[in-house]
Amino acid sequence: MNDMDLPSTYKFQGWNIRYDLKKSRYITGSTRAQAKCVVFVHGTPWSSVLFKPVVEALLAKGSYQILVYDLPGYGQSQEYNPDTNTATSKADFPGDTSVKFQARALAELLKHVELDGKGSNPAPAIIAHDIAGTIVLRAHLLHECNFDTILMAESNCVLPWGDGFYKLVRSEPQTFLKLPPKVFEAAVRAVIQSGCHDVRVLEAGWEDALAKPWISEDGGEVGDRQRSFVRQIAQADDGDVSEMLEGGLYAKVRCDVKIVWGEQDQWIPRARIEETIQRLGSKVKQTAFIPDAGHLVMLDKPERFAIEVFDWLVHYETPKCFIDI
Repeated sequence: MNDMDLPSTYKFQGWNIRYDLKKSRYITGSTRAQAKCVVFVHGTPWSSVLFKPVVEALLAKGSYQILVYDLPGYGQSQEYNPDTNTATSKADFPGDTSVKFQARALAELLKHVELDGKGSNPAPAIIAHDIAGTIVLRAHLLHECNFDTILMAESNCVLPWGDGFYKLVRSEPQTFLKLPPKVFEAAVRAVIQSGCHDVRVLEAGWEDALAKPWISEDGGEVGDRQRSFVRQIAQADDGDVSEMLEGGLYAKVRCDVKIVWGEQDQWIPRARIEETIQRLGSKVKQTAFIPDAGHLVMLDKPERFAIEVFDWLVHYETPKCFIDI
């Protein structure tokens, strides 16, 4: 399973954020053409490669401009080179990877690529998975990013967050830094396995693809990848969610929302999804609860997930974005 191609870099507060603006093969015929804008935002502990099947489907079947990127501290965006003016830290780790920070980084990246919906910039459709639901809502509600629509897959936007493993790493991050590389790798793979309902998906190469960003290539001492994995859990802060809940901000969402959830999700119980739907209220226009799919619904049921994405996007033909050919 190949990585997502992310050839471009946006520097933000010490992070080198890797991204790509992909253009559909159907966009031809003139120096400027119209295309629907779609932004994919992954969650934890994943990377943009998770969206590769649906991104390829969109590029093959329609006229789209698609932004994919790896969150700071994840995937291909783990390089952190701060200077005295941009140094960030949280929970005794260099570099901030919290949801609060990720929302700021997303807002700045969208501004950089002119897809933040401000001024003459188009408002894109957003496809968010896992904690990206909260990241996207913060970017929308607290950083004034305008979105055409939001599709949230497996997104728990209420509290509490995390299963037993997640809570244990948050409480004892230094213990997980001390794990021998092979033991740590086994833990990472167990996390990935718990996210998939269909074991055949993992056997087809997805387990290796999803584990790759976190596993030391030489199998030696604790490396940057192991620290990165522990950091993004240790820096999770319930306050980043409670700030929006206590402020009643979900009622102020300015675009329509679709919720997708795999009925075999071992990470997020249905009750959390139902509460998220309730808090978003009338902004939720569609829901899709997909049988025989787990937390990685886009891999367990790639065709069904692609259909849900296509069906949602066709309801929103505007705004378009003009792109250079």
